[in-house]
Amino acid sequence: MTRRNPLPAELIGRAFTSAEASALGVSPGRLAAADLEKPFRGIRIPSGSAVRPPTSDAEWLAIFTAHQRRNRQLCAAYSLRMPRGGFFCGPTAALLHGVPLPYRLSADRRLHVGLPPERRAVQTVGAIGHSFSVDPAEVVSSSAGPLTAPERTWCDLARWLELKDLVAAGDYLIRRNRPLTSIERLTRAVESCAGQRGAKNLRAALGLLNDRAESPKESILRVELVLAGLPTPEVNVDVYDSRGVFLARADLMYRAHRLIIEYEGLQHLLDADQWERDIERVRLLQRAGWTVIRVSKADLKDPRGVIEQVREHLARTPVA
Repeated sequence: MTRRNPLPAELIGRAFTSAEASALGVSPGRLAAADLEKPFRGIRIPSGSAVRPPTSDAEWLAIFTAHQRRNRQLCAAYSLRMPRGGFFCGPTAALLHGVPLPYRLSADRRLHVGLPPERRAVQTVGAIGHSFSVDPAEVVSSSAGPLTAPERTWCDLARWLELKDLVAAGDYLIRRNRPLTSIERLTRAVESCAGQRGAKNLRAALGLLNDRAESPKESILRVELVLAGLPTPEVNVDVYDSRGVFLARADLMYRAHRLIIEYEGLQHLLDADQWERDIERVRLLQRAGWTVIRVSKADLKDPRGVIEQVREHLARTPVA
């Protein structure tokens, strides 16, 4: 087997142009080797293995993180040939901001590139061009290249996301521990995008956002309950017994009805220790007078059963 010549140290682990490599003495044959990819004309990046779809919630975060990393790598590569005034937008900008997206979007390697309306939209393999107006304040810089700011990115996502996923994305952007923006700034952004595709969903999503949400699945579950006509539950609430002893942190809660709703990913079943802790946790909550409804990934695919279970509990239990 022929041994590859090592790349110059200046090129290892990053995107580079073929012209840059040639100037450093790298041959055309070396640029065609299997350890390098050609995502765009005249650009090379280190090869990466394909990322398969997640088979469980336990794998979702690792695979989504891999998609984010790949997206950032591709953006850094494309930035070497970014047209003047260009910027990353839509799902591409969302991934750069860390926004959780459905697999169909996060796995798509094509980059969404925006240009001002007076410029012709990008037309190249590996990129999807968009031509639209943005205020200079709506574009920010990053190590991977210019991209739309969090507020504008969220508004643009309404073209691709249904309401529940749009809420999950917005919850992430305003989360309490590391907010990228605020509900006030998102509101102003939605007002400025009143005529765009998806504006109706944006307005609906604004009223459903919650900065206490800690995972996309919890956000989606909350939205399903509210859209079914149920009251809005409290989110991620610490629960104590009558002596003030901490029992658990509830995903969703109807305090007045002593009802807690928990989303359980598959990792809760695969990890024996976690499974035991979950059983003890539910036991403590039930002993303290709480009813606990546990929701699985399958329940989220068809939430009608959970919705009716919650509705029946609220109807039959007096307000505590």
